[in-house]
Amino acid sequence: MKTYKIMAADIDGTLRGRKRKEIGPVTTEAFRKLHEKGVLIGIASGRPLWQGVSQHAQEWNLGFEFDYLIGMNGSELFDAHTGKKEEFYSLSCDTLHEIVGKMHDLDLNPFVYRDGYMLSLKEDDEMLASAHRHMGGFKIAKDESELYAEPTAKILYRCGTNKRRIKAEEYARSICTDRYTVFATGPTLIEFQDPRINKGVALKRYCEEQGLSIEDAMAFGDAENDLQMLKIAGWSVCVKDGMDNVKEVSNDLTYLDCDEDGVGDYILKNIDHFTSAK
Repeated sequence: MKTYKIMAADIDGTLRGRKRKEIGPVTTEAFRKLHEKGVLIGIASGRPLWQGVSQHAQEWNLGFEFDYLIGMNGSELFDAHTGKKEEFYSLSCDTLHEIVGKMHDLDLNPFVYRDGYMLSLKEDDEMLASAHRHMGGFKIAKDESELYAEPTAKILYRCGTNKRRIKAEEYARSICTDRYTVFATGPTLIEFQDPRINKGVALKRYCEEQGLSIEDAMAFGDAENDLQMLKIAGWSVCVKDGMDNVKEVSNDLTYLDCDEDGVGDYILKNIDHFTSAK
């Protein structure tokens, strides 16, 4: 492990457990120490930036803003210092229509993100919990056609149980084309997006805009939407309780799991491997 000037971390399942809004005190301390050293700190989420991502620094009482934010699995990139926001590779209405049609018979609950709310085919406990957890509203679609009425970065399917998710993901992989790919981001959730975009692409672009190399970045994750970011970063770390295939591509694992502040603990124990980006 060399020294790193940029830190990137997934949020849900990596920095915090899926049932809590805050990061733990050890992770808070670690972020503050990185900030004092002049390390560029960013968070990379599958959620859109409006869904709480841009407010996390204040919610977590860090005392500073994140240097950059990645949203929608890499479809959104925000540079806090310049105020510049970039968006990449939305799924077209025709592509969304095709996905919805192919997935129709599985009787799952698809949803998409609109400006300021989630649009879901059905109301269920998972959707209600997600809306509450991320402080965002949701609406119920009149029919499936509303889901593909506008281009969007991704379409997600809530499967209800892990067993149904595994079967749905297997089927979804069999129908993918060169215009969309699929991956799991939780025990009961799969997502479709353009294969040209991922968190790693957005992280690499940010590094280049700072005049740095992707080799200067250390990245943390836990799920399949973190895979490309972990593969491309100079040093990659999967949380101890992350998905097995994510562990396989990572350089290291945290010593503790997510709910034990695994990322913060790892950073503090390796703080000498971080240096200023200036």
